[in-house]
Amino acid sequence: MFSRLFVRSASVAARASRQARYTPTLLRAPLSKSAIRPLHVSAVTFNKNCQKVAQVLDGEVALELEEDTANLPESVQAFFDKTGYSAVSSPGKNMAEIVNKSARGETVHVFFDVAQVSNLPLETAGLDNEMAAPSEEEDFEGMADNFANVNVIIVKDADQSAVSFELLMNLQEGTFFVDSATPYHDAKAALDESAESEVSRELVYHGPPFSNLDEELQESLEVYLESRGINEELATFIGTYSEFKENKEYISWLQNMKKFFN
Repeated sequence: MFSRLFVRSASVAARASRQARYTPTLLRAPLSKSAIRPLHVSAVTFNKNCQKVAQVLDGEVALELEEDTANLPESVQAFFDKTGYSAVSSPGKNMAEIVNKSARGETVHVFFDVAQVSNLPLETAGLDNEMAAPSEEEDFEGMADNFANVNVIIVKDADQSAVSFELLMNLQEGTFFVDSATPYHDAKAALDESAESEVSRELVYHGPPFSNLDEELQESLEVYLESRGINEELATFIGTYSEFKENKEYISWLQNMKKFFN
């Protein structure tokens, strides 16, 4: 399902610098040998600090492993079985990719950031009748926070041409909004993850804003994407799979941190 609402989200990051003041201490008399702390005492204190961190990490790992997080959720496996999609292994990365090689001679790649999706709000703000109505600016920012970026790249197997669709997904409503559609003569230019290719894609003309296109063209592209499975079912899957993968990455992060502090 596609939303016809055009949303442009803009964020401004402000960084504040802090200056630490250091006031030197004046020594009125030379230190005696008895006043000098042996080096091994500091080392012991340092090791205790490491052990403390390791103990806390141990507790966090044990807490996370209490739940069954090793196996795919049943709904995720059911989605794979029904649609023919499969997940591309990407351990240690936020970006997830699922691929569907269809019988119509196309390969559909769907990319999404699991950390971004997992941090989407679970409930729509403003449902509490006792809450004051948000201002127009607050309402705009709240709507922008409800969207996650999803990139769909559809490749023609015959000539390896491709079209990349940049989408915004509203997980709460299960809707997608097309931000841009970019054609590529070679699918490699759309799929290559090298830094050089990333820069090249930024320089490519992505067409006018989707909402500025002829309405009939907008609708035909939306119907095309829906026929390729870009729908509410996919949005639900992305939400569930993101929670699963983000949790696996978190456990791996905890374990790697623990190895360092042991």
